[in-house]
Amino acid sequence: MQTISPVYARLVLRELEQNGVDPEPMFRGLSLNRNDLCLGGDIALHDFLQILQRGQELIPHIKLGLALGRNAHAFVLGPIGAAMNIAPTVREGLQQLESFTRLHVSYIDANVQSSPSGIIIQMIYHEDTGTLEKFHTETAMLLFQKYVETCTGKELTDARYKMAFPAPDDPQTYQGIFHGEVCFDAECNSVEIPRQWLDLPSPYFHAEMWEEAQIKLSRLLADQVGSANDTFTRHIRALLQSSEPPLPDLEEVAGRLFVSQRTLNRRLQAEGTNYRQLKSAALAERAKAYLVHTSDSVESIAATLAYQDAANFRRAFRKSTGFSPDQFRKNLAASHSSSKRSP
Repeated sequence: MQTISPVYARLVLRELEQNGVDPEPMFRGLSLNRNDLCLGGDIALHDFLQILQRGQELIPHIKLGLALGRNAHAFVLGPIGAAMNIAPTVREGLQQLESFTRLHVSYIDANVQSSPSGIIIQMIYHEDTGTLEKFHTETAMLLFQKYVETCTGKELTDARYKMAFPAPDDPQTYQGIFHGEVCFDAECNSVEIPRQWLDLPSPYFHAEMWEEAQIKLSRLLADQVGSANDTFTRHIRALLQSSEPPLPDLEEVAGRLFVSQRTLNRRLQAEGTNYRQLKSAALAERAKAYLVHTSDSVESIAATLAYQDAANFRRAFRKSTGFSPDQFRKNLAASHSSSKRSP
C-alpha cells in the first residue's frame, strides 16, 4: 500500500474547522478518522487524495490550494523538507526537493533543472489527479516562493510561474499572492527562479545537521535499490542537471552520498550505466540549452561548461548528438524558419 505524509490532509482539516465546517463527511468510507489523522503517522495515498478532494468540495468558495500554499513551509515535506531548511544555499535546498518527490511521493516528480538564466522546477504528474492537479500545483508553487524568500529575506519578484490550467475568473487573486509573473494555459506547471537567488548563503545552514540529512538520504536511496532498478542513476542525473558548471566529479558525488567511489561505480554499473555517461549526457543537455536560448559563441559556451578548450567541446558535442554545435544551431534556425512559413 502506498502511503504519504499526513501534513496537507491535516491542513485541510484545519481549514475546514476554522471556517466552521463539519469535517465528518470528509472521513466517510476511509480507513481513518479524525483522531487517526491528527495523531498518527503516514496515511494511505487513497485516503489522502480523498481528503483533499472532499475538503475542496466542502468549502467550494475557498481556493484551497492557495489558502494552504500561503502558509506552507518546506517542513511540510517531512525529513527532506527539514534538510532543505538547513541547506547551505537555495540551490542545494531545491536539489533535495527532487529527492523528496522520488522517495516519498509516487505520483508526482519535481524536476529541478539548471538553465542559462537560473533554475526551472517542473511539476510532473504520473497519474491523472483530476481537479487535484490544480491544488497540488498551487500549493507547490507557493511553497517554492516561501522557501526562497525565507532563505534570502527578500520577495521573489522576478520569478515566473507557469500554470497548465486555464486562467481563473479572478486572475488578480493570483497576482496578489504570487510575487512574480503568473501565466496560465501553459504547456506545463513550472516556475523559473533567476540565478541571482540560487547560490546565496542561507543563514539557516547548519553544517552538522546538513551532513546528517545527507547520510539519511544516502540510506534511503540504498534502501530503495531493491524496489527500483534506476535509483542511483535517477538521483545522480537529477543532481547533475540542477548543478552549475563545472559539474561535480565522481569523487564529489560519492562524497555527497557518503559511499565510496567503488561502491557508487558498482551500483551504477548494476543499473546499466556509469558516471562518465551520465555526466556527458548532462553536459550535452546543458550545451543544447545554451545553444538554443543564448547567442553565446561556441568558445564562450565551452568555457562556461568548463571544457579545456572549444575543440574538446566540439568533439564531445558531436559524439553525443551527431552534430557540431554550429550545425545544431543552423538546424534549429532552419526548423524555426520552416515553422514560421507553414500556414
